[in-house]
Parts: sequence; structure tokens; C-alpha cells
Amino acid sequence: MAWVLSLAGLLPLLVACIYAASPAERWLAGAIVFELYAAIILGFLGGMRWGRALALDEGGTRLIEAVIPGLLGFAALLLVPVWIPLAVAMTGMGFAIWLRRDAGDTAWSMAFRRLRVVISLAVLGLHLALAVVLYLRLPH
Repeated sequence: MAWVLSLAGLLPLLVACIYAASPAERWLAGAIVFELYAAIILGFLGGMRWGRALALDEGGTRLIEAVIPGLLGFAALLLVPVWIPLAVAMTGMGFAIWLRRDAGDTAWSMAFRRLRVVISLAVLGLHLALAVVLYLRLPH
């Protein structure tokens, strides 16, 4: 069930990326929706870490780590109206950092770590695709 739900969670990013690549003049809306959803999912990843930290009584550093993804997503959203490529880079960086942290964290089950790697690589691929779309759309 976790695989099905995780794959379904990729759909908003995929649809937003396709919309951003479409010939419609409203392509920017696709990029904005992509970033909004990416920030929400970063917050979700932080929430998972928060819940685990509380459940395992890990405290301190683990709780700080849990807050950072949401703050990074929020900071990226503040950059959307200023320069959206930097916002996309920031959320992509957040996914990459927390993938690295979670993939090597033996407190997570091997099944969960495998799921995180596959889904996160797909998310990072979609970030790269959107970056290419933005590069082709924006003036250089």
C-alpha cells in the first residue's frame, strides 16, 4: 500500500511539470504548483522525522533536523516570485539532503529506505526536468 500511495504522490509533481512544459502561456502556473507541492512534501518528510524522534525519544538534534525540511520549503516558496529556478534548486536540494539522511539511517526499516530511494530519485528527476523546462523558457 505504501508503494501505491507514494507513487500516487508523484502525480501532482508530474502533472505540474508537464503543464510547465506545455505550449500554453500559463506555463508559469505549472512551475508554481510544482514548487507549492514540493514544499508541502518537504514538510511531510520533516513530519515523519518529528514523529519518529518523539516515538523513539531521540530529542534534540533529531527534532531540529525534523524542522529544517519545512523551513527550506517555505524559504523556496518565498523565492518563487523572485527567481523560480532558485526555488526549484532549493527544494531539489532539500529532497537530496533528506534522501541521503534517510537512506543511511538504520532506524528506518530497509523496506522504507528502499521506498524512499526510489520515490526520491523520481522526485529529483522531476526537479531536473522542471529545471530544464525553465532554462528553455526563461531569457538567458
